[in-house]
Amino acid sequence: MFANPLDTPLTPGSGTNSVTEKVMSNQQLYIVHGMGADAVGLVGRITAPIAAVGGNIVDLRQDVLHGLFTIYLVVDLSSGTLTPANLQTILNDISKDTGLSLSVDRYTPVARAPDKKSLLMILIGHDRPGIVATSSKMLGKYNANIEFSQTIGREGIFLMELLIDVSHVAIPVDNLKRSICDNMQELEITALFQQDHVFNKRKRVLLFHINSTFLDTTIINEIITHTGINEQELKELFKDGAAITHATAATNCLENLPIDVIETILSAVVPTEGSLELIQTLKVMGYKIAIASTGLSFFTKHLRQLLDLDYAYGMDVEVDDDQRTLTGHLLPDNQDSGDLDIALTHLKSSEKIPAEDITIITNGKETCTPGIRVTLNLDVFLNCFNQRVVSRTNIMGLLGSFGQIHFN
Repeated sequence: MFANPLDTPLTPGSGTNSVTEKVMSNQQLYIVHGMGADAVGLVGRITAPIAAVGGNIVDLRQDVLHGLFTIYLVVDLSSGTLTPANLQTILNDISKDTGLSLSVDRYTPVARAPDKKSLLMILIGHDRPGIVATSSKMLGKYNANIEFSQTIGREGIFLMELLIDVSHVAIPVDNLKRSICDNMQELEITALFQQDHVFNKRKRVLLFHINSTFLDTTIINEIITHTGINEQELKELFKDGAAITHATAATNCLENLPIDVIETILSAVVPTEGSLELIQTLKVMGYKIAIASTGLSFFTKHLRQLLDLDYAYGMDVEVDDDQRTLTGHLLPDNQDSGDLDIALTHLKSSEKIPAEDITIITNGKETCTPGIRVTLNLDVFLNCFNQRVVSRTNIMGLLGSFGQIHFN
């Protein structure tokens, strides 16, 4: 569960509303905070005992980070006879029951200033040390206050959202944004901003442009070793650097291969845990996810289903529907369906958004596939070869179906 910027705690400011002050003065607010190993039902096991003795929970934040459960509750004790000492005793009993570490402190909120100005900032790119430190240092330098932040860094991808109070920044907001963009650019991070209606986040699409194979080099080498494929033969097959030529060569090697065999091979495709967590988190944060790959479309469509992606573009393969086999040809009208420009045009039309709301995450020939990575169950894959379900030629085509293989 992720906190909502709309629910951020009340922050200091001028112009406090007198009605709000009166409500606050009649409350006896305490904050309960705790952490520990995650388990099903923890929120209920914490809140039920507090409610049973008259504690009124007026605010709650809860999150799970890699199995670490954290929770914050603001409890009003004004409506009953429960004292802070009694509340701590109850929390001690809950701690014994759940294994969580729970404590209570007095809480004094301050009303939000009516003239506050907020800025939503999104940082996205390849993960590396120093991104959080650099951005937060810059914001502090110009007196911009971070009120809410959420970060995900998995499989080489970094994304951070920050809700910032810019009411008292020392320079014009446009200058602040330019300075952040310049500093982030040095870290190869894109900075995006939304200043109007920050609590109604604009629709954004993350497009992963995968211009190389999804397979790790070690997996390819294992398959080569156990199938007797000559590496030079593979290099010769895929010697041309053009994506369309690579896809055509791979498809030619799969002529007459039954769809059932393709489905068996695809069952061996396993997304990494990091990719699953990354995509799930991005979708919870409200992003649409698309991939444009040099891989064949039967693979990209399968990956879309595995990861619940919104869009997947790949090289379309022709199928003989009567025989339920691959023809060994790409579809003539869609040979560039994995092309970046075609993907962008389709996304802009489908989502009705401008190009600036589509962030492209790409990789060079020498880098790992960014963000979306898979591995193979070699037992399933190699058994198809051992049982002569697929030939050596088919194996080479299948290796090429996962995207362009770049050789040193």
